[in-house]
Amino acid sequence: MAIARITINYTIYSPAFIPGEGIWLSCRTFQKAKGLARGLGVGSRVRRNFDLKEKDQQTDWWTSDFDRLWDGSKYRKVR
Repeated sequence: MAIARITINYTIYSPAFIPGEGIWLSCRTFQKAKGLARGLGVGSRVRRNFDLKEKDQQTDWWTSDFDRLWDGSKYRKVR
């Protein structure tokens, strides 16, 4: 029987992100994600992703309902 594990990672989107044109980055920790978002500038978003993995294959993933938006001084929770 395979053991299912849920891992968490973070996706960082550049300000004014447009799919296919904007910059997005991925990392494993929130601390690193916050630093990358600050580097991309005001308006960057950090989204938490959950991955369900069974043994050697990824079977499912989903994201949280809230993003964190870098407004230049702090991170705000937005939908």
